[in-house]
Amino acid sequence: MGLKLAAAAIVAALAALVVRQVKPEFAMFAQLGGVMAVGLIMVSILQELLGLLEGLLASTQGMEGSFSLLAKALGICVTTQLAADLCCDSGSTALANLVELGGRLLVLALAVPLLKSIAELAIGLIRG
Repeated sequence: MGLKLAAAAIVAALAALVVRQVKPEFAMFAQLGGVMAVGLIMVSILQELLGLLEGLLASTQGMEGSFSLLAKALGICVTTQLAADLCCDSGSTALANLVELGGRLLVLALAVPLLKSIAELAIGLIRG
């Protein structure tokens, strides 16, 4: 699967390079096509990984909430990184930085309930 991912990325990069030399205004579309192809391969890799993690989760009890939180955080990270990279490639570095900051804030907001439960557990242990 990794070989397929690398091959798709190399072909997309070469296609964008060739298109940029012939018709520079269409190079972004070639890059976007490559991003979509690599993204589809990554989705299939992610599906396999999630299947493995669900099997692992089935053997442990009481961890469903943590797995859900981790999956949401991973989704936020991947989505914001992809959006930031696209913004950076198009020349909007300030927008890319804002997207990354927004992703970090979303992950932090997602972790607040977990931090609250850890704090409550710590207080309970301290009080005895």
